[in-house]
This record gives sequence, C-alpha cells and structure tokens, in this order.
Amino acid sequence: MLIVVIGQPRYSDKYLSESLRKGSVKVPFGREYSEIGTLFVFDDVTSLGMNCPSDLLKTLSENNSPTFVFKAEELAQSLVEILPVTDKLTVLDGGGVLSYLFLKKSGYSGSLQEIIKVNREYFEGRPSCFLEQKPKNSPELILDDILASGQTLNTLLIEYSVPTEVVCLMASANVPKGKEGYRFREGSTLPNTKRLYCGQFVNGLVDENKSNRKPAILSLRYLLTKAVDKGDYSEAYLAKKFGGQERAREICSLLNGVNREPIDLLRRNPRRFLLEYGVR
Repeated sequence: MLIVVIGQPRYSDKYLSESLRKGSVKVPFGREYSEIGTLFVFDDVTSLGMNCPSDLLKTLSENNSPTFVFKAEELAQSLVEILPVTDKLTVLDGGGVLSYLFLKKSGYSGSLQEIIKVNREYFEGRPSCFLEQKPKNSPELILDDILASGQTLNTLLIEYSVPTEVVCLMASANVPKGKEGYRFREGSTLPNTKRLYCGQFVNGLVDENKSNRKPAILSLRYLLTKAVDKGDYSEAYLAKKFGGQERAREICSLLNGVNREPIDLLRRNPRRFLLEYGVR
C-alpha cells in the first residue's frame, strides 16, 4: 500500500495521484512521492570522489529558498526494489550512464543493451535536442537521470514504434496543462511510454495565483561541464536563475578548480567509465 503525505498545497501535480493509483507511475515504497521547494540540487558527483567547493551550495541557495540536495546514489538505491529486470536496457549518454552505475552498485541485475547520445544545445537560453545516432535496438526499459520538460527523452521515444517503459532518478511533477509539449498530465506523463519509474518527484512553491512555480533542478555533473565549457549556459541560465552576471561568474570561478577527471572520462568513453568504476 502506498501512503502519500502532502504537507503543503499543490496544484500542478494533482494528476499524479491517479497515475500512481493506476500504476502508470511507480515510486519507491514508504516515502513522500513529491517534494516542494525552489531549487533541487541533484548530487551525482560526490560519490565519484569529486569534491565541490564548500561555498558552492551556499551560493546556489542564495535567493533560492528552500533548496534541497538529493544524492543520486541514494535515489538509485530506493528504486532498485521496484524496477523490472531486463537485458534490453537503453541508457542515455551522460546522466543515464551515471544512473546505471548507481543502480548496478545498488544491486540491480538488469544489463545494458545500448547507449544513446542526445545532444542538447542552447540558443538564446532555450534548449534544442537531437540524436547523434539512431538507435539500433528496441528497448524494454529506457534509463535517464532527470526528467524535466521531457524534450531529451521525447527525442528518443519518437524513434520507437512500440511503447516502452522509462526510469529516471528524479522528475519534475510540474507538467504543463494541455496536449502540447513533451509531457502530459496523465498516465506516465510521457508519450509512447507505458510506465514511468521515478525515485523522486519535485515541484515548485505555490505562487500568488495559487499555481505551482516550475521547480529548478540542477545536476552538479551538468553544472560542472556546461557552466565551465559553455559560455551561453552561464550567461543565460545561470545569470537568470542565480542573480545576474556577477553571480554567474562567481559560480563558474568556484567550479574551475574541481577535478573533473571522472566526468571527463564519462563524456569521452562511457563504457570505459563503467569498467573503471566496477561495472561490466
């Protein structure tokens, strides 16, 4: 039996109760399915031995209260018990590969079939996604780390003729109304997807119009690569979200001294990365 405890009013994720009841969305047992806040930091690097500056979280959380930090490996541990086991697992490059590592370390016995790379570029602060290479196999399960707008996953999902199932460690519960966009307030929330398995849903605070604001989800891995390597990301998203150009430069300065060797290997050679960290 799933017990859902709601501590604050929420509006944009009411559909989830019905999706949970029907089984088109599944979450780990015994925990509140959705957290409400302003900023959710997805820590997917410290378990790789990467130490972020102590001032980084303080800087990120200023003007973004409340801020919550979720450790990716802990979300993976909670998911293992509800995931189907399959050897037809398609994993998205980057965050999906990291999620696969955390799941395997937590005892998941399914196995990787294919890694798919979806490129995301920002134009005037807006993301655009495209496949680097078409998938070769039909999966039973697709794995990624974070589900927000759904654009990245949808870029892959439209390639398959048969509905599949999707796993993510964290997802935004704030899905726009209507039938336009990449996610919908019904079923798994994703097109061509029978079921969504999610370690943690998150939503934004209720605003003056009694609607939930869009929650900000920030992967530390993504921040370490995009903020340092992509000037348009720091100048657009970071400046807008964290208090202007000066604050964006401060964040980038804090990140410049971090040893990125693990995630640089992940980007360069994901299968070798998995071998280096004990997953065959």
